[in-house]
Amino acid sequence: MQKIYREIKNKVGGVRCSLVFACIFSGLLLHPAQAMPVKPIIAEQIIAQTRLKCIGFAQSCDELNNAISTLERGNKINIQNARAALLHCRANYKSIEFFLEYYFKNSAHDYNGPPKFEADEPEEDYREPIGLQPIEALLFNANVAAQKDKLLQLAGTLSRQAHILPGMLVGFHTSDAQLLRSLQVELVRIMTLGITGYDAPLLKSGIKESYSALVAIQESFEPFFIQRPAAKLKSEITAALQYLKAHPDFNSFNRMRFLTAYAMPLQQQLALYIQQCKLDLKAGGLFNARAKNIFSPDALNADIFLDFPARKKQLVALGRQLFFDKRLSGPLTRSCATCHQPERYFTDGLPQSITIDGHSHALRNAPTLLYAGFQYSQFWDARAKSMVEQVTEVLGNKQEMAANDSVVLARLGRDKKYAGLFKAAFPMKIYQRASMYGIAEGLTAYVLSLSPRNSAFDNYMAGNKAALTTRQIRGFNLFMGKAQCGSCHFAPLFNGLIPPFYESSELEIIGVPKTDDPKNVQADEDEGSYHLLPVNYNKGAFKTPTVRNVAKTGPYMHNGAFHTLNTVLDFYNAGGGNGWGLTNSEQTLPSDSLKLSDKEKKAIISFLNSVTDKPIRVKKNAGSLKQLSALKHQ
Repeated sequence: MQKIYREIKNKVGGVRCSLVFACIFSGLLLHPAQAMPVKPIIAEQIIAQTRLKCIGFAQSCDELNNAISTLERGNKINIQNARAALLHCRANYKSIEFFLEYYFKNSAHDYNGPPKFEADEPEEDYREPIGLQPIEALLFNANVAAQKDKLLQLAGTLSRQAHILPGMLVGFHTSDAQLLRSLQVELVRIMTLGITGYDAPLLKSGIKESYSALVAIQESFEPFFIQRPAAKLKSEITAALQYLKAHPDFNSFNRMRFLTAYAMPLQQQLALYIQQCKLDLKAGGLFNARAKNIFSPDALNADIFLDFPARKKQLVALGRQLFFDKRLSGPLTRSCATCHQPERYFTDGLPQSITIDGHSHALRNAPTLLYAGFQYSQFWDARAKSMVEQVTEVLGNKQEMAANDSVVLARLGRDKKYAGLFKAAFPMKIYQRASMYGIAEGLTAYVLSLSPRNSAFDNYMAGNKAALTTRQIRGFNLFMGKAQCGSCHFAPLFNGLIPPFYESSELEIIGVPKTDDPKNVQADEDEGSYHLLPVNYNKGAFKTPTVRNVAKTGPYMHNGAFHTLNTVLDFYNAGGGNGWGLTNSEQTLPSDSLKLSDKEKKAIISFLNSVTDKPIRVKKNAGSLKQLSALKHQ
């Protein structure tokens, strides 16, 4: 989807591109193979219902605006009233979120976008933060009254835009199938974002808002149940709502129980119902709506990252052979496995990798390759837009592999085994001989295969309730709640892949210093994606990696500055770089302390240990010593 957006944008320009995508998400282009009735009866009912809710949302925006207009210095009651009005407004937004976020994504961003601009890719155009989240940030400012003018400006804009919403739905049509998909997506949003407090971290209203969002799902299903009753699905929705309503406190909410006992069974029943109704869309994308639940191994479709997914097995075989082959390096001294060692969970255990000269160091840390393929941007600064692009750059980099294309292809071309592997991996004759593209595609397939999902955590989510300890479950609840880890390291891979569509990767500015010494804090000189586009919101921005296997993949951060998970937790608990005394107005990580106790930090680390996969055993037989010795003397 991201690639399609860029292609359209390059051809028609940004504004027209947004209009094209508005059409896509309104159902005109999204699923052209799906025959859409002129007037789907159920969809029409829900559109009318949503239009009424939009009116209610607009009214609550007016009430918020009025409450903000009464703010004055020293009047704490008025501040509390404004926050209460914001809570009410957010609850109303959640009742239409499933619809707006699916059909009108750009507009939804204007109502509930992040409080600071966050570029999902370094070259993304700047958008002024507006909507509910920036208002929340200002209402919790140390001097709220001083922010009144800005708050009135934001609230006024929000109110005006909200009053446009009902008119946007006049004459709007969609299919029942697309509407059901929007409800599936909303449930995943609740499971991965809502209960983490992703968009209301200061109000701590994530559980109450998840309740409002699930009520909207329930109400949207009522017309469907009239035509096709589903007692099991209906009872699952009711049970999940009852649990949310009975446990509204954000910090104490048992997210693990909610997910495993309520949300995951509900997701399974919802998918079954849609299939039984024969309203299952055959849409592509990384999110697999047919999976049992979001934590199932097949929940994310890795095939979208491959050009030839039908040959995945053969491509992986080719990539595995290439990964350990030193013939890919110019001087025949290293392979991909030199810096990504399987026994070290595909890292090298160093702060920065040693370069090909044997004594210098690379600029950045070599991250694990486990789950690394499940990102839309590669490298710490997100400069590569695909794994193929990344592999190609690494091979040609004079500090890393120092490969010469013609030399590498000549070496592989003399190996009969590679002739068979390339022929099996590609359906087109043009790629059936060794090529740099073929090498990159094969390595991409191999890296994508490095997603075992066999940790204790995964076993627990699959039904083995003895797989996790009480402390690990407590740690998961903290990770997804009070500690706010899950609002950047998103489930199920706990990386920067943003749910619920999983169509972009997040970059964050957390203020990582040069060392992990809080008593001698120095700003790191590496400015991340800023060198790609030198604007403030890119300064210090880095891609969010997975925390799966993090107990085995230190040292941590882009510069390898942090040597223990204890120090990492201390850093986040303090509020990142700003919390340690640095000053970065663009830091996207909240600068306030999380107020985690030592016991809570230990529980989080215990959970992080639970997402450690079983080691991957591999045979390193590519490029025998005899072959390499012969090549060196040629």
